[in-house]
Amino acid sequence: MKAFEPCTNPHHLRVRAAFDGTRADRIAVCEQAFASSVASRILGREMITGSTDVHYYEACAWLEGEEAHEEFIERLYRDCVALHRHFDFDILFLPWRHAERPSKRVGEYQILYGDAEGADWSIRQFDPGSRTFGVVNSGRPELTSEEVMTFMREFIARPRPPGCCVTADPLLLRAAREHGREFVVAGVTGMAVPMAAGWLEATLLAPGLVGEYLDVAIENLLGQLDAQRTAGIWLVNGGGDFAFNSGPVYSPKFFREVMAPRWKRVFDHCRSRGMAYIFRSDGNLWPVAEDLFDWAKPDAYYEVDHDAGMHFSELRRRFPGLTLIGNVSCGLLATGKPEEIRQQTIECIKAAAPRMIAASSNAILHGTPPENVEALFDTAKAYSAEARD
Repeated sequence: MKAFEPCTNPHHLRVRAAFDGTRADRIAVCEQAFASSVASRILGREMITGSTDVHYYEACAWLEGEEAHEEFIERLYRDCVALHRHFDFDILFLPWRHAERPSKRVGEYQILYGDAEGADWSIRQFDPGSRTFGVVNSGRPELTSEEVMTFMREFIARPRPPGCCVTADPLLLRAAREHGREFVVAGVTGMAVPMAAGWLEATLLAPGLVGEYLDVAIENLLGQLDAQRTAGIWLVNGGGDFAFNSGPVYSPKFFREVMAPRWKRVFDHCRSRGMAYIFRSDGNLWPVAEDLFDWAKPDAYYEVDHDAGMHFSELRRRFPGLTLIGNVSCGLLATGKPEEIRQQTIECIKAAAPRMIAASSNAILHGTPPENVEALFDTAKAYSAEARD
């Protein structure tokens, strides 16, 4: 299918089989986001692996200085690798990190970002109960549609020397270098119209301008993809959220005329570089499914949201060449019984194999019982090639 580098590691063979539609020794398994609290219960020690508590812990480390931050990054990296080895995951995902460096602590669990004396600041608060870390106060007003359009015009007009904005996450490059022969290391890049009122209004008022803005942004995105490919990464976990359970946040017409052609350019570029692109977005994507999966044609679809009506059985019927990842309900994982998890996992495998990878619909969330997590992955790994016939 693609010019992948030769590799006989079972993890690589399983993932490639899922993309080629062939059988391997077992179903590939993965998880793009894994709550630190659940990982801690499973491995029997405090882990830092995922969810927004990672952002809080990193902010705390930054406030202690450069050395403390470097120690945090090292621990995060090692904990993630340990978690992947525990479950024998086939794809290595590094957790999403909040890129902005904090300014100071302003409360026991509150941290300031930006300059409180100016207009560009926000305060994030960590909640120990829910393990969430989010904005509770801000001097950053939401942009109006006119301000968004001004921003896009200025962005388009800005001079850009070739390669000026292309960067690659050093931790991702390290993972590819140190663990690329063990796991399939997932690269990352994405594109989205922000799910904010001013931006969504702009999709109605100035769709052509939004398209021009995305065309410029894509140049940097393609550079990031090329940099990751040079590092040996061939699988990219990308996409961008644009839907709720009720459907996309912008119209099918806007998706068809503006988003789909840009996505097709990204997917085609990846194929030309011997890469596979995973499009991920939770929510109900049915209103744009034909334009996305049949016309633009990503290699795979992740965050397949079972609870929003995106089911493997119907997706497989309509898009037989699409690799499907996930679809075990996060809600069921959090509140159901292990037997229910096993049953839904088997249903997903029967509906979509061999072009599928077993995972949750989106993430292993805080509060998910460890026995339910184990049920998902133990079931998938035990489901033999013979049973899939």
